[in-house]
Amino acid sequence: MAGGDLVVLKLGGSVITDKRRPFSLNREVIKRLGREISEASNNPLILIHGGGSYAHPIARKYSVAEGFKDEHHLRGFIETSMAVRKLSLDVVSCLVDGGLRAVSIPAAAIFITRSGEIMSCNLEPIFSAMRIGVIPVTSGDVVFDRDLGFTVLSGDTIASYLAIRLRAKRLIYAIDVDGVYVRDRVSGEVRVAEEISRGVRIEPLGEGGEDVTGGIVNKLEEGFAAAESGVEVLLVNGLVEGRVRDAILGREVLGTRLKP
Repeated sequence: MAGGDLVVLKLGGSVITDKRRPFSLNREVIKRLGREISEASNNPLILIHGGGSYAHPIARKYSVAEGFKDEHHLRGFIETSMAVRKLSLDVVSCLVDGGLRAVSIPAAAIFITRSGEIMSCNLEPIFSAMRIGVIPVTSGDVVFDRDLGFTVLSGDTIASYLAIRLRAKRLIYAIDVDGVYVRDRVSGEVRVAEEISRGVRIEPLGEGGEDVTGGIVNKLEEGFAAAESGVEVLLVNGLVEGRVRDAILGREVLGTRLKP
């Protein structure tokens, strides 16, 4: 089960939560996104979400990305894991309230990393959900690492990995602004770029709050990797009604396309 019309959708932590306030969930936004995704349900889809204001503050406090060094890091790993589980259940609950048939599949249960890089992935839970018409939902997470003991695996990395491995038609990053912003060399005006390639200087708008996974820089790096593998990659504003639905359906939508 791969390729074809598969869409991989990543909902940014800044879309599903308010990163300025710990454990703040944008419930109505997620319910609306559940409706939009359901309306575009003819496309097979895998959904990933970020850690937002649930996971990032804890992971940063305990430097979880560094791995298992002492009891301080271990406590952070456990607390971050609990925060991610709570967020995932809250997100799926809101998606279901919006009319989407969805099930949470923890990334820590299917991904193993080595020195922070994905080493193995058991895709069977994802395939099993899709076979019965249920949208599999996973997220950025703390995962077991062969060298570090554990580390942080970002939702952006998961989204790119799945899009490449499953030869997805489209990878969509839903963020909290209209796309990637660039500054016009002549006028100095900052605007949304319809299309960008590697090396273009961007203006970092949106994606506020603490992010232990690299924010927009990591998102673009992972997105370009997918684009260079033949996947159509778009960044759109998940806070604006209709844009995620239109992006899933392949319609013209305000946003930024990554050019390989």
